Amino acid sequence: MIALAPQLVLGRLALAVIVAALSLIGVLPATAGAPVRSPRKSTVTAPTQPAALATTPARLLGQRIMVGLTGTTPSGALLREVRAGGVGAVILFAANIVSRTQTLALTGALQRAARQGGNPPLLIAVDQEGGEVKRLPDGPPDLSPPEIAATGSVAKAASEGRATGRYLTQWGINMDLAPVLDVPTFRGAFIWQQGRAFSFSAAAVAKYATAFALGLQAEHVAATAKHFPGVGSARIDTDDRLDELHPTAAQRSAALTPYRALIPRGLDAVMVSTGGFPAYDRSGAPAALSHTMIQGLLRGQLKFGGVTITDALGTPTGHDETTAGVLAAGAGADILLYTDSAAGELAALQAALRRGTISSAGATAAYARIVALKRSLAPS
Repeated sequence: MIALAPQLVLGRLALAVIVAALSLIGVLPATAGAPVRSPRKSTVTAPTQPAALATTPARLLGQRIMVGLTGTTPSGALLREVRAGGVGAVILFAANIVSRTQTLALTGALQRAARQGGNPPLLIAVDQEGGEVKRLPDGPPDLSPPEIAATGSVAKAASEGRATGRYLTQWGINMDLAPVLDVPTFRGAFIWQQGRAFSFSAAAVAKYATAFALGLQAEHVAATAKHFPGVGSARIDTDDRLDELHPTAAQRSAALTPYRALIPRGLDAVMVSTGGFPAYDRSGAPAALSHTMIQGLLRGQLKFGGVTITDALGTPTGHDETTAGVLAAGAGADILLYTDSAAGELAALQAALRRGTISSAGATAAYARIVALKRSLAPS
């Protein structure tokens, strides 16, 4: 294959992302322009373009909000928010899932509301890691991450990923908040104690997590590597308390090894931790709220061009969740994850956009990345 000049590659990617975004909101037909390249095939950050990509600031910013819900059916209020474009993604937990029929009715109602409002389809996400963390307990993966690594088979990791992707699509789910890329630094690390890490070996984590992620993506389910830049040195779950982590230089290098392996293969999404890492950002700000971590380390040094998503912003960050969302968006997080209805978040983001706390260029780039990912998940 003839190598293209970097400038030409960037130009084609820019056109592809813009066409994807415009076609999904109905400005251009889906076949207009050059063939759309999935974000999983690129490590170049989506270019910034005028905010006219979305019809209103509310729709531009609403794509960045992922919410949870109570019960097993969507409320009228949630459907109205989705229809209006004020919510772009939903996360489901075990309490929301009773049966396949019920879940398909739930996800179908949500997607119909998005279509009725002329919006891109929703991302509908679950944590389906394997082992203890499976929102659909009877479905794959059949093995936990440590069990996958213990097989010594990359093919098994890939098949577990593909089986999980096929299963999730049958329930109307198109995003898995997995795999875990954390590299534990000691046996007391919460991520190892919970049976969620593949291995103590960074190379092994890279090998098996990459195979699992690419298996998911082959079935048109977005894979989400987590918890950047690595919480393997945390004794207590970062969901439970605000924590500053102090891994050594060698441990930090090991923690990034799986990302260095997976990102060039075309990773869809990265979840950014709410832990603080003073070695990277001297302020100690949670990674999900840190421009240095997201724009400097993840996008700059590691060249990640896909979608970034925060860990749950209702967990301890040192801020209320609405403020945390504005700070995360300003730092460059694309999707802001809430396990509740995120009341007031859209208004806060709009106010931040008017103030310039969130830049128009940054908001539009995030929107374009999200829309391009959604387009890539549509079955071919």
